[in-house]
Order: sequence, then structure tokens, then C-alpha cells
Amino acid sequence: MIGYDKKTRILVLDNKSIGYAVYVNDAGYLETLYFGRSLSDYADFDCVRRAGEFSTPRYDAASGKETGYADAFKFDAAPLEISPHGLADKRGAPVIVRDERGSFITDFRFRSVRLLKEAPAIEGLPHAHGRCETADILLEDSDLHVRAHLYLTLFADKDALVKSFRFENTGKKKVRLTRAMSMQLDLPRCDYDLVHFGGRWAKERDYFCNPVADGVQEVSSNLGRSSAEENPFVFLKERSATMDCGEVIGFNLVYSGNFKFRTFTNFLRGLHITYGMNDEDFEWTLAPGEVFCTPQAVIVYSSHGIDAMSQTFHRFIRENLMTYADNCEYKPVLFNSWEGCTFHFDTDLILSYIDDACKIGTELFVLDDGWFGARDNDLAGLGDWTVNKGKIDLHRVMAHCRERGLKFGIWFEPEMVNPDSDLFRAHPEYALGWGRKELALGRHQLHLDFSNPDVVENIYAQMKAFLEEYPVDYIKWDYNRVVAEHVSAAFPPERQGEIYHRLVLGYYALLGRLTREYPHTMFEGCASGGGRFDMGTLYYCPQIWCSDESDPAQRIDIQFNTSLGYPLSCIGSHVNDSKVASYSAKAALALFGTYGYEMNPNLLTEGEIAELAQTAEIYKKYHRDVIANGTLYHLRAPYEGNHMCMQCVSRDASASVVLFMNKLKEQDMFRFVRLKGLDRKKKYRNTLDGAVHSGEYYLQIGLNLSKEGFAEFSHRLVLLTEET
Repeated sequence: MIGYDKKTRILVLDNKSIGYAVYVNDAGYLETLYFGRSLSDYADFDCVRRAGEFSTPRYDAASGKETGYADAFKFDAAPLEISPHGLADKRGAPVIVRDERGSFITDFRFRSVRLLKEAPAIEGLPHAHGRCETADILLEDSDLHVRAHLYLTLFADKDALVKSFRFENTGKKKVRLTRAMSMQLDLPRCDYDLVHFGGRWAKERDYFCNPVADGVQEVSSNLGRSSAEENPFVFLKERSATMDCGEVIGFNLVYSGNFKFRTFTNFLRGLHITYGMNDEDFEWTLAPGEVFCTPQAVIVYSSHGIDAMSQTFHRFIRENLMTYADNCEYKPVLFNSWEGCTFHFDTDLILSYIDDACKIGTELFVLDDGWFGARDNDLAGLGDWTVNKGKIDLHRVMAHCRERGLKFGIWFEPEMVNPDSDLFRAHPEYALGWGRKELALGRHQLHLDFSNPDVVENIYAQMKAFLEEYPVDYIKWDYNRVVAEHVSAAFPPERQGEIYHRLVLGYYALLGRLTREYPHTMFEGCASGGGRFDMGTLYYCPQIWCSDESDPAQRIDIQFNTSLGYPLSCIGSHVNDSKVASYSAKAALALFGTYGYEMNPNLLTEGEIAELAQTAEIYKKYHRDVIANGTLYHLRAPYEGNHMCMQCVSRDASASVVLFMNKLKEQDMFRFVRLKGLDRKKKYRNTLDGAVHSGEYYLQIGLNLSKEGFAEFSHRLVLLTEET
């Protein structure tokens, strides 16, 4: 799969589906030769290397003479794996190192390469695993006495390439990293569209498609988290690409903090890409002997359109990223108490919720915010993770769940503190930014300084004590504000540029420790809905709450767009009591995710209970094999018209679930929805009209939804099962 020819100095990564080739030139720079579909021969790349051929003489200070290299290449034109900084290449380097003189010049050259039969483990950071091989390329800046390991990992059964760096100070003086991104990719063309997913709270991951611009174009977050404003999942597609055809290159970062995806189009019309941690306010001191590892960047290649790229990301996340012990198992139908009662509950009310939640197929009951400390509103209590026994008898609640055959879960927000809390009164220095005259409040709370190991240890001890007394099955891990004052009282002034990243490391340290100690407790990520929906969190949490918005008016886009980069098995999706659509429509949409509820179940009518219970039974029957572990096809995109349609097919093509939903009201018209993924020769019965047709019929003709008026957010949920 990976080979290096010392004679030609060409490194080839090829899994018989995609290929990647790198050349070590005479100057010691890594030139990117090729990225695309697998090739039968990688020997003849001379014309590729010399496409931008210009000789750039160098001055050798020791001899006082100009020097040149046998390879003719131009620094600001050659496609490179890691551009130098402070020299002739001004396209943007992925890494910048400053020495004690203050020099920005950074110039890594090739030293050696090792071939590994696995992906490198990255201490303190989530990382990929599975059937793969890695090229460990050692580079060095001899003036700085800094070594860089460039890791290129190719997976055996997926069109996915993973890149990251490991930097080591081998000198006797400290240096400072002022930029440490995870990858560079230079492509010999720029005629792509850049697709990214912007938004805000309750409107996460809107679809934006823009032509790659001349000069610089960026997608980034500087909010301390991956954010609702921009998601780290982006992709490039050739202008004519569709769901089914054309070249598409997807990117994502195994990281939960600030990020930056940057493109630069140069004068030769090539595309220069750097991606990784955002370098805004970033500076990391490396003392002699210390190392720094960047998060992994995942690159997925497709020559068969957007859906093939999407499906590769789905499989990669499920099979090569998630670590939850029961990841591939069935996820229970979840009822969350928040929208039904918010902070206002007692034991008897929660018991009544549990009883009525059972009527709609609930298998896991979750008590949300308000159970701890002096927590009757959002003004107080965060940081004090002890049960308010005067408000709720949690032992009684958990016992009642067990009696009704339900699992039980609880809400935490470990990284936050209210000024009105025992923790803050005892340790005000635990708050991020402490020492300033004014601190910004978000939802009346401050951000705990998770760059400080003492703070992380304090919250760990509180959560550990709770879990030992109350062995819950599920924890909803919320995060309801962004990072404002990224200043830590635990670090000196010269280390404050490390705080953004250290906050993320503290998050991973606590979450990783708890998931290791409680491997069968399911942790769900949440950040004001989908504000931290990223691959870093998915390493620990098998699902993330997709958005606080459950109305189909927004949710239809949020859920569809999220599923372009993330598998349905990780998309938290619930039914609420919004009046925009019927319960059956909202339930059908929630079915394409991890199905659950948020409402007051005491107020449901018998008819509504029957609607929800029926969809819950569909979820229980089809979720694991068809929706969670099957193949998802995006048949109609809501950003392209008035309809959304998604289809899931089981791996053996024996069953399929199709959801068609419109947005605005429509009159009767012809509507044939061609399906995908079915076996052409098999026979399938559908629940639309009970008819049996061949797979070929559904693929070529489709489901007939014609001549029928559709009201706003009308839907058709169609099940297809193989007739034997």
C-alpha cells in the first residue's frame, strides 16, 4: 500500500482505489506529485515535476557563493507538502517557528522516511485507528534544531488520507511555534467550488457553495470551539460535480477547538491549501526536548460525486474514529426532560414524565439541567455537581426507571461555572480570564480554566463521586458558551498563546478519562445544540445533539447538511411539540438520526401517542441495520428546491427506509423519486401503496408521489423490504 523508491526518491501511497505520490527533490523539499484515483504506474512523473520549472539560486553563507540544485523548481510555484516560511515561498506555510533571535524563517528539509503498519497514536489528542499504513517522514530545520515528523496515513478499505505533524525541539534553546497546522495540499488546478457550512445557534450548518476565489479564502472559527458559526467539515468539488459524479475532495479535522481552512490561488492557477488549528493568538513554547503534536486532518477523495465522499466519511467515523464500546450497537429511544419542564420539576413530576414517556416507546430517560446545587434557574449552581436532594430524589427516580425497564441519563456542563456557586466562591481563579476588571458572561456563566490541570481534577473528582453513587447509563455533556477571555491565571504571560489549545486538551483529558473508566456509559456531546459538532468529540462520544432547533422549518436543512459529513448514527435528533408540523412528520425526520423526544409527555393526546409509538417501533426495527450501519443516499437536497429526500439501505440491500418531505405548500404534480442502492434483481414491497416491484423498477422509475397536493412539511415515510 505504501512504498518508497530510494533511487527515484518517490513515495507512493496507493490502496488500489486512490493514490498519492510525493517526490523528494535535490534540495530536500517534498513535492506533491499526484492525488487522485489509483494509478497503475507511478514511475513517469518527470513532466509533472517540471510543470512549474524555474531555477531559484541560493546563497551559501559559508562559501560565499551562489548554489543551485539539479532539480529546477520555484519555491512559490512548486506543489509542496510543507512550504518554507520567511523565504521566497509566500503562499502560506503550515508551520512557523521563531527562534530566540525572533527570526520567522522556517525551512524543513527531508532526512528519512519510515513505513509503519499502523496509524500513529497521538498522546492527548483523539486519533484515527484501523487497517492502514503510515509514511513517517522525518524533516529537519538544521538552523532551528527542530525536527518535524510528517505522518501520511492511508487506509486499506477507504478513500481516506490522514495527515498530521509532530514537532520536536532537538536544540539547546527554546523556540516558539506561532503556527502549527496539520496539513498542506497543493493541487495543480483551482477550478473548484468550495462548500462550507456556516450558521448560528439553532441554524447550524447552512450550505454555502462559492467558487474558489483568486487570492486567499478562509473558513475558520476563533470561538474556542469548532462552533455553530462554521463547521470544520468542508469540501471542494469540480464545478460540474453532482451527488453521483465528478471529483470531490472532503476535509475534516479531528479537533474540537479553533480551526482554519485556508486556500490560496497563485499565479500559475494552482490551489494551495493549509488546514489545522487557527493561528490567531496562538504561540506555543517548545523547550529543549519537548514535542508538540498537531490534530489529524482527514482528506477524502471521490471521483464519483458528493455522496461517495459523504459515505466514506460516514464509514471512517464509525469504523476508524469512534471508540465507544457499544458504538455499533442499537441506541435506545431517548426522552429528554428539558423542553417539557426546564428547571421547574420535582420528584413526582419526573416520575409522571417517566410513566408517560413509556407510552411512546422510550427506552432511556434523561433528566436535564436543574438537578444539582442551587440550580432553579441559569443564574446559579454551575460547578457544584452534587444532587439537590431537597428538589429531586434521584435514587427514587433511577429505581422507577429500572422498574419500568428504562435506562437513565443525566445532564452535566463540566466546563462552566456560575459566579453564584460554591466552586467559584472557593476558587475564583478557576475562571478563565480571572484578574481582569470585567469578565463576559454567557448565559450568566463563566468558562472554567481547563488549561489548568487542577481545575480539571476538581471537576473529575466531583463527577467521579456522582457516578459512583449514581451509576447512570448516559451523560449529556453540554457547553453553552464560547471562549471569550482566553487568559489563564495558571500560566505566565509568555505562555498565554497556548491557552486556546490547552483548553481543548483539558476537555479531552477529562472526557477521555471518564469514558475509559466508564466504558459502557454513553456520553453525548452538546454545545448549545450543535456548536461543537466535530470529529474530535466523536472520538469519545458516539452521538452529538445536532441542534436546539427541532422545527422542520430549519431542521430539514440542518439535518440533511450535517449528514453530508457525519453519519446518521451520531446525529442527535428529537421530536418536540412545535406546531409547525404534525408529530408524525417530526418523528419521521427524527428517525434519520438518533431518535428521541423533548416535550411534556403528560399533555399528549391518545392520537399523538399512537403516532409517536408507531415511529418508535420503526426505529427499533430498522435503526441499527438500515439507518445507523447502512448506506445513506442524499436523493434531493433542500437547498436546491422545495424538497428533501434521504434514503438508507442496509448493507445486504434487503431493506430500505426513504423519507420525502417538502417545505412550502405545493399543488399536485408529477413526482417520481428514483431510489439508489437496491439490488436490481430483488423484489421489494413498499409501504406507500403495498406494491411489489423489482429493484430495477425503483432505480429506474422510482417511487410515484405524483398528482397529490402537499401541505407545508408534508412527508412520506416509505419502508421497502425484500420479498423472498
